[in-house]
Amino acid sequence: MVEDLCGDLAHIRAPRGSELHARAWATEAPLRMLLNNLDPEVAERPEDLVVYGGSGKAARNPEALRAIVRSLIELAEDETLLVQS
Repeated sequence: MVEDLCGDLAHIRAPRGSELHARAWATEAPLRMLLNNLDPEVAERPEDLVVYGGSGKAARNPEALRAIVRSLIELAEDETLLVQS
């Protein structure tokens, strides 16, 4: 599922509709926000993970992005995800 959501950095699209990709809406929301920021219609340079301002990146590298997406998909409702910038 991670590769389906963010395998091709130049063509990332946030999921739409009522189907959950994460375990709960509480984690689906940040997953969709993250992926929406990397949508080619929104991001400055999505292939470099740059979302705005020339240097603002959504993740350090593609592997880090995939790890964040995987964590959001698998996160239980009683767990918390901390991402250090």
